[in-house]
Formats: sequence, C-alpha cells, structure tokens
Amino acid sequence: MAQLIDYTYFSGPISLPASALSGDFADIDDFIEKYEKEALIDLLGNTLYIELKAEIDATPQTFTTKWDRLVNGYAYTEDYAGDEHTVSWNGLVNTEKESLLAYYIYFKYVKFHVSHTASIGEVLLKGENSDRHQLNLKLVNAWNEFVRLRGDMGSIIEPTAYNFLNKFEENSYDKWLFKKYERMNFMGL
Repeated sequence: MAQLIDYTYFSGPISLPASALSGDFADIDDFIEKYEKEALIDLLGNTLYIELKAEIDATPQTFTTKWDRLVNGYAYTEDYAGDEHTVSWNGLVNTEKESLLAYYIYFKYVKFHVSHTASIGEVLLKGENSDRHQLNLKLVNAWNEFVRLRGDMGSIIEPTAYNFLNKFEENSYDKWLFKKYERMNFMGL
C-alpha cells in the first residue's frame, strides 16, 4: 500500500535514529502505514479518507485537483479585516518535509518506544555512557506542532489543514468530518 510520506520526513526536530529508518530493525514504515491512516481519518472522516486513499494507491499515482491541492499544497485568497490575504497551504507533503502526518507519526512512534516489553513486564533500556532524558518536552513539542498544522477555528489566514478544508468545503469536501485535538502542556495536561 502506498503512503503519502516516508522516512525522509523524520529529521530536524522530529529526527529518529538511523536504525529506525532503515536496516534489519527499521520499523518506521509500519508506523507510517498505521498512523498516517489514523491521522487522515481524523482530519477528513472515513468517507473522504477512502476517496483519497484510492488516489494514493492508484498506479500511476495521479491526484484530481481536489486531492492534489490538499496533498501538495495550494495558495488561495481569503478576505480578512477588509483586505485580501494570500494563504499558502503547504500541503500534507512538500519539499520542506514538514507535514502534520510526520509530527503525528513521530509522536506515536516515540511514545511506543519509550519502553520495551520483556518477560518481566515493561522495561526501560539502559545505554552505556548515557543517561535517560525526559521525553515530555520533545513529545509535547511534536504534538503541539501537529495540532498547529491541523488548525482549528482560529484565524482564517493561518495556513492550516482546517482552514484549507473549511475554505473549500462547499465545493470539494462536503463530507468532511474534522476531529478536534487540543494542545498539550509540558505537564501532560
């Protein structure tokens, strides 16, 4: 099954170790397959997800205008406070490799790998010449960036998935169902 993003999206603030991305023990592709689907269903609803997934899986992969604009980005104008503003939705995939999908998958991946299941239960691995560090900060930052890129009912000139879908709902995304997520704070509340 084809996916929108790949391992190259996990760099910079959401970098993963090379062993997670390629080689015998790499498991990022499994997380991409599972959590890309989950993130897209929560963004679009199941009906629109099925429609988009058919185009993702098509050979050759070609998107209709509706899905091309969501996936690859689109600049549009929005009237705000009496002025026309250009809003540049960057898409779910882009050359900057910044995607709400990658932030969501990173969050799920790291949260899963914090501990490992052993015969005695859940254990934390110890590394030589290293100390464990609290992951809260990285996880909260990744989650909040995911929520920011998804958007909500904030300013209509922010380049978010919510604003893009809301702008074109009537013509293209009339079956759109958006699951709202909240930002986290560093205390996990």
